[in-house]
Amino acid sequence: MPRGDMRRVRDANLRLGAAVAEVEGLYSALLRAGTSERRRRLQADLARAAGRLATLAATPPERPSLPVAPRRSRWGRRRALAERGATWIAARFGQNQR
Repeated sequence: MPRGDMRRVRDANLRLGAAVAEVEGLYSALLRAGTSERRRRLQADLARAAGRLATLAATPPERPSLPVAPRRSRWGRRRALAERGATWIAARFGQNQR
């Protein structure tokens, strides 16, 4: 998976984890709430947080902007690396250099 895709997945997982943590925190606070006013306020906050979590979980993952390169065999990777090295050597030390 290309590096940009990994970063996108990590960011999405982090946002989802933060939303879950918010719901868990509000639920545990609701379990320990004493007064009815505080319980009502926590229930309202919990409902909003659960809605945000549901919205976040329902959004489809972003499509990669660039097409993913096909997987290459070990031989294919070595050949590509050799071609890249040969191109660099030719550009750096070629006959056109003075």
